[in-house]
Amino acid sequence: MEPGHEILRLEGIVKEFPGVRALHNVSLSLRAGEVHALTGENGSGKSTLSRIAAGVMQPDAGRIVFDGRETVLRGPRDALDLGIAMISQELTLATSLTVAENIFLGRLPKSSLGTIDWRRLTRNASQVLERLGVHVDPLAIVSDLNVELRQEIEIARALSMQARLLILDEATSSLSEAATDRLMQLVETERAAGVAILMITHKMSEIYRAASVSTVLRDGHRVDTVQLENTPEARLVQLMVGREIKDYYGKRPIAIGDPVLDVQDVHTPMGMLKPTSLQVHRGEILGIAGLVGSGKTEFGKVLGGAVAATGSVRVAGKSVPLGNPRMIREAGIGYVPDDRKSAALFLTRSVAENFSIYWLRRLSRLGVINTRRERAKVSGAIETYRVVTRSPADQVTTLSGGNQQKIVLGRIFVDMPNVLVLSEPTRGIDIGAKSEIYRMLHQAAQTGTAVIVISSELQELLGISDRIAVFHEGGLCAQIPADQADEETIAHLAVTGSAGLDESTTHQVLN
Repeated sequence: MEPGHEILRLEGIVKEFPGVRALHNVSLSLRAGEVHALTGENGSGKSTLSRIAAGVMQPDAGRIVFDGRETVLRGPRDALDLGIAMISQELTLATSLTVAENIFLGRLPKSSLGTIDWRRLTRNASQVLERLGVHVDPLAIVSDLNVELRQEIEIARALSMQARLLILDEATSSLSEAATDRLMQLVETERAAGVAILMITHKMSEIYRAASVSTVLRDGHRVDTVQLENTPEARLVQLMVGREIKDYYGKRPIAIGDPVLDVQDVHTPMGMLKPTSLQVHRGEILGIAGLVGSGKTEFGKVLGGAVAATGSVRVAGKSVPLGNPRMIREAGIGYVPDDRKSAALFLTRSVAENFSIYWLRRLSRLGVINTRRERAKVSGAIETYRVVTRSPADQVTTLSGGNQQKIVLGRIFVDMPNVLVLSEPTRGIDIGAKSEIYRMLHQAAQTGTAVIVISSELQELLGISDRIAVFHEGGLCAQIPADQADEETIAHLAVTGSAGLDESTTHQVLN
């Protein structure tokens, strides 16, 4: 395909949902050999526009032009037939099937007798996985895989289609730094081969690394299309949010108090977390870094009671029973898991119910909920944590990812615990909502809460933390004051488990 050739043009696209117009006369042009970033806050219309381009949704008005010919995409099958493949943050895998079956779902190779050629299927899947750098058995059942591997299977499926237009909708939201880097390298390879790529991501580093042009949406309107080499990051953010965001991380000097969380020799029976000891002080934000499988996620789950463990955990001097989420919460630890949709939200319930489910014992008497108190508490939380919703009665799935996360955080913050443990608290959230969540974390620290943030984004950890703990191969390998750390040092520790120093210096870093 000749570089610069227009593959897809969306003209005057309009899309309405009950009570809201998601897209107002939006136009977009995608060219061969170009990475085009579609940017904007959650709710700006990015995902809606990308789904129209992928045939998942049909526009209410406007034209779709592919290779110079007007076309109608009646569904994803039509888009795939044209060479349009989409990778979405909303996983669409068939979890009861194998990795290989998912990669070639709907395109399973057949033998001369018309039956499925299982040997060729396994071989083809292995080749795609090797190209992506993913080490997983093609015959593994998807339900047995973690979120990151499932996301990489989604990516492998799209790459196997040899698309002419590749749409990445928050494809890196569940990926580690290493997996993200591999995907970015593949994006460059596909771009060089003449593939047009539409990329949606909230990570500015990815936008400026991969894309050359960006179309900015705000409230369903196209604000501008800019060349990124001539557009500073601050200007792009201003176009996205409609205002200048100053003091993005919102870090403030906070007096560090006495230790409030004391963890001693905590470990899991299967060895995913090796004996780990550390203390966290009142008013301190501790960032936790590490690769997938390093033990950082398991450490958070142990503190939240989501997995069984042995060892000693004390909060404000009192022993905490491990493996019991309710008793851990009552002991003063608030936990937010990394996958809000499957582990923290009731997707078929309302905004109000997703808030109040956390407070039921205090809102009810003899099994009857005091609805007046519930309404008052929910309304107060919506206002305090700036949750954008038309009504507390709205189903929670109608909210943007950032507002859903504010609910998950806000219901814990209302009665501030002694310790907050947050795993990937800003995953898949736009830059404006991230700034709001950072504000919430610093306010929590100012009240004397110890805050633990587990994140795969090193810039985030450096921006908000007072101290950074690094995990490697299941155990804690270093603790560094954030003002003495940088991305290179943390990444080196995460990969090797060593700061590249002699043993005595490394011991000082750890302690």
